[in-house]
Amino acid sequence: MFKEVLEPLQARGLLFKRFEPFSLKEIGSRKRIAVYHGVDTENRYTLVFFIEKKSRILQKEAKEWLALKAKIEAHYGYPIRQVVALVKAPLCSKAKALLEAEGWQILT
Repeated sequence: MFKEVLEPLQARGLLFKRFEPFSLKEIGSRKRIAVYHGVDTENRYTLVFFIEKKSRILQKEAKEWLALKAKIEAHYGYPIRQVVALVKAPLCSKAKALLEAEGWQILT
């Protein structure tokens, strides 16, 4: 699973000094997605959301991810500058536009 996440990121030039999984249970979430927290080579805090499912990702779900990001920032106590969503599912165009407007990188 770890390799499945890191390889597409490295192919796009995202290299990390530190990269570790984040347990959503720590913030009281029961979402079934994988979230990773890391520090890239430019010392920016980065969150990577890894989503793999068969059904389409809708705008409602994208808003839930934005809320998750805010909870994770509150948990750590510092702002996270870079957020990447590694999506292996069909993505609604409105959901994609919402995430990109918030500064997320969407990788498929």
